[in-house]
Amino acid sequence: MEKPKSTTPTKTEKAIHQTEYVNLQEFGYEKSGNVKGDPDIYTSYLNMILNGDLVDEKFSGLNEDEKPEKRSKLKQLESKLQETGQQNEKLNAQIKEKQDKIDVRREELLDLRKRYENDPEAMKRETFSPFKFSISTFILIMLTGYLFFFYVSAAYRALYTDFEGIASRIAAGLGTGSIMPQPAELAEALQYNFLLFLVPFVFYAFGWAFHVILELKHKYKFVFLGGLIGVTFFVDFLLAILIHNNLEYAKELMGLGSKSWAGDPAFYMILFLGFIVYLLWSILLDSVVREWAKRLVTVNLKKILKHLRNDVKELQSKFVPEDAIRFDIANLREDIGTVILGNLKSYIDQFTTGWISYLSPQNLKEVKMKCVNIKKEFEEKHAIKSGTVKVIKRRGI
Repeated sequence: MEKPKSTTPTKTEKAIHQTEYVNLQEFGYEKSGNVKGDPDIYTSYLNMILNGDLVDEKFSGLNEDEKPEKRSKLKQLESKLQETGQQNEKLNAQIKEKQDKIDVRREELLDLRKRYENDPEAMKRETFSPFKFSISTFILIMLTGYLFFFYVSAAYRALYTDFEGIASRIAAGLGTGSIMPQPAELAEALQYNFLLFLVPFVFYAFGWAFHVILELKHKYKFVFLGGLIGVTFFVDFLLAILIHNNLEYAKELMGLGSKSWAGDPAFYMILFLGFIVYLLWSILLDSVVREWAKRLVTVNLKKILKHLRNDVKELQSKFVPEDAIRFDIANLREDIGTVILGNLKSYIDQFTTGWISYLSPQNLKEVKMKCVNIKKEFEEKHAIKSGTVKVIKRRGI
């Protein structure tokens, strides 16, 4: 940094607020020579050192030329702090909203626990039972397989009857065959018409409709349920009638007597194996679905809680710390608003050494002693001692 040219004070000049960076000892000798060691001028220079207008050339603190850049950065930081504060307020509001929801869900779980403690029967009815669910699911799967094979066979025997084959079996004393086909017979039925594969799904649809109707809030739901059961019974009844008639017709071909379906136990067995098992399957399906729904009540509550807690953590991670920005702002304001002069004791000693050096001649001894006394009084008045680092507040930022 280039040193500004120092002015040469006269006996009438006064110290002005213009920072000068000089070699204090040489500067003191020079100025003392200019004014013959005048104590008043000496005092004015001491005040200049105290006020930061006269600084050692080695001082590297903040000067006025650097302050505009600091002020610009200060404005940017203040703007950033304001934006950060607004953003953090929004995040706080969102976090509070999430935490309120968490409190509601936790209260719901707590209410459930308290309710079940006071009413064990309600707990049995409303809480998920892994044992009950497992047993019902296992039986449902077995019945699903059974109904699939049964209805493929029943549809095949009702719609595509091999009268000659039945007659041959009767003649050989093998009877009319079972309603449940052998694996080879099932493969034969599916090869004859692969659409028979879809027949069981019609009854699965009836069973699912059974569950859907039970869940309806409609006041006529039991009427609808009765109608569905009636339709299913009628379809099973038709299948049983067709199978019965086909078997009886085959007997007539062999010259054997036939009998009415009402007196044929095989007819009722076919109807039972179809319709009654279908009803059991429908009830079990409804039970499995409802049991799983019980599990979902607490599971969903816990999932919602977990999701909300993750949302809170994510929102918290977006927080921008304001303390660091405030710390930088405070430092900038301190830099702009204060001047660090350095070691005042050292500065005054250096300057005084130079000043008094000029007053070595005997004829200036009285002036010298006066300046020494001024220095002592000045240091006492301003509490300047060895190691003192003076920081003074400027007139404004």
